[in-house]
Amino acid sequence: MKKYLSILVFACIMLLATSCKSSESNYRMAYEKAKAAMNDGVSAETTARIETEKKSNTAVIAGDSLRLITDRVNIVDDKSAVMKPFGVVVGEYKQLFNARSFRDRLKKEGQPAYVVMNGERMYFVVAHGFDTSVEAAEFLKNVRAKVKMKIPIEKPWILALP
Repeated sequence: MKKYLSILVFACIMLLATSCKSSESNYRMAYEKAKAAMNDGVSAETTARIETEKKSNTAVIAGDSLRLITDRVNIVDDKSAVMKPFGVVVGEYKQLFNARSFRDRLKKEGQPAYVVMNGERMYFVVAHGFDTSVEAAEFLKNVRAKVKMKIPIEKPWILALP
């Protein structure tokens, strides 16, 4: 009799333990509810458009839609007189050594390249600096022809100083 009673108690405990588990659908419902509360009256279409614009950072320059990012940067180890208001970024690195190496290869090629660092400690290699965004856009259109070596980023972009 004790044997059956202990088996029955064990079965009840197992039944209770497995019935309290969270399921994927519970998590999904809670996530959707939190997401809806976060948007509070903003449609999903508007939210998606805002997120796309944040990521793209595009601007229309001389009739072309180009990636232009405005960021506060500091020149790393060249003269600050070299830094212009608009620069074409051809390399992004997390380590200064790699950025300097790429900059040195660009300088050997004849480009007036320099390295800048933003507040998030990302190092950008600027192939050429310009006084106007139109000049930078013209250089960016033909950057692969003007920079003879392989560019490590897929899409070079324009860095604008605030």
